[in-house]
Amino acid sequence: MASIRTESELKRVLEALSSLSERKLDSSSRVEAMELLTLSMPYFSALKRINRQIHTDVQSQKTRIGDERAKVDTARLALQNLKYEQAMLELEVKICQEFQSIFQDIQLHPLEEFQALHPDVEGDEHALMLARLKFELRERRRLEAEKHELQIDRSGVAKENNDKKVKLEQAEKELKDLLAAAHAVRDKFESF
Repeated sequence: MASIRTESELKRVLEALSSLSERKLDSSSRVEAMELLTLSMPYFSALKRINRQIHTDVQSQKTRIGDERAKVDTARLALQNLKYEQAMLELEVKICQEFQSIFQDIQLHPLEEFQALHPDVEGDEHALMLARLKFELRERRRLEAEKHELQIDRSGVAKENNDKKVKLEQAEKELKDLLAAAHAVRDKFESF
């Protein structure tokens, strides 16, 4: 609104100066020139005032434009940051989706067998998988303990077999010695 008023005032002053300029061309006396100069002084003052006003308005507009540009730059930077964050989150989601964990390679009891043993376990797929993994862990620990007990029994039986084998070898040696002594005794009796 102020710029429209300033523009119309500038046009009015320039028209007045233009009309004074035309009068100057017509008159040639010094008195008339002084009179024209006196008449034009308020117009030149108005021009200076309008020029200062225009300069102030331009500076004000530049400041306001700079502030708005800073806001736009800040918003653009925030948008770029959000887009970068979104891209990083999408990358993390993709990595998580492509992740191959060890539980996928574990051979579990068949689902039907598990559900037959544990009919009370229900829920979503994740809860069911956790229950199956816990069950598999318990089963493997039980089987490992059973294997350990069987290995202890096996080593006991192997030790017992070794002891019997040593005794048998010793008995066989004693039997051979006895047989050799019996042959020697028989040979002595036959020589009579």
